[in-house]
Amino acid sequence: MTTAYLPQTMSDVVIDVSHWQAPIDFAQAKASGIVAVILKATQGTSFVDPTFASRAVEAHGAGLLLGGYHFFDNSDPTAQAGYFLATVARTGMQMLMALDFEPSATSQTIENNAAVFISTVKMGTGSWPVLYTGRWAVAPAQPGFRECPLWLAEYGASPICPPGWAEWKLWQHTDGQVGSGVAPIPGVGRCDRDRFAGTIPELAGWWSNPTP
Repeated sequence: MTTAYLPQTMSDVVIDVSHWQAPIDFAQAKASGIVAVILKATQGTSFVDPTFASRAVEAHGAGLLLGGYHFFDNSDPTAQAGYFLATVARTGMQMLMALDFEPSATSQTIENNAAVFISTVKMGTGSWPVLYTGRWAVAPAQPGFRECPLWLAEYGASPICPPGWAEWKLWQHTDGQVGSGVAPIPGVGRCDRDRFAGTIPELAGWWSNPTP
C-alpha cells in the first residue's frame, strides 16, 4: 500500500546537480537560500562526474552542506560501492552519501545487487546511504532498503511513498522544468530541487547522521 506524506514543516533548500548543469555560482545559490547540494559523484565502475571534485571544493567554500550520489547500473555492486566510496574519500570532505536507484526495469537480480551496494556502503561508512528512488522502482523486502532514508522522486503535488516507507526525508519535487515549485535558482538556473521534511536546523543535524 502506498501512502502520501506531507509533513507540516518542509524546507525547500536542497539542490542536486551533475555535469549536465552549466557552470554554477554556489555563493549566489547560498545567498538565495540554498543550504545543501548533492553532487553526482560516480556511475557504474568507471565514470566519475568531471565536475564532482571541483564543485565539492566550490560548494564547501560557499558554506553549503555537501552530498554525493552514485548512479547505479547493472555492473558488479560491490565494485560500484567501492568506486563510489573511494571517489568521495579522495575529496577529503564529509558528505551525505546517496544511491540513485532508478532502473529501467526492475528484476530480482538488480534489486539484489542494489541491496549489496547498500550494505557495502553501510560497512564502509557506518551509516545507511540515502536511497533516491520512486514508488515504481523499489522492493521493500530487500535487506537494507527500508533502513535507508528515503529521497523520493515525485513531481506530483502529493508525494506518495513506496511500500515499506511511511515518510520521506528528501523530496525531489521538480527537475526545474516540471513539478511543483518550478523556478530557476540564482547562480544555478533550472535544476533538480529537493524539500527536506523538517526545519533548516533539523536538516543540518540530520545531514551528518541521516536516519529514516
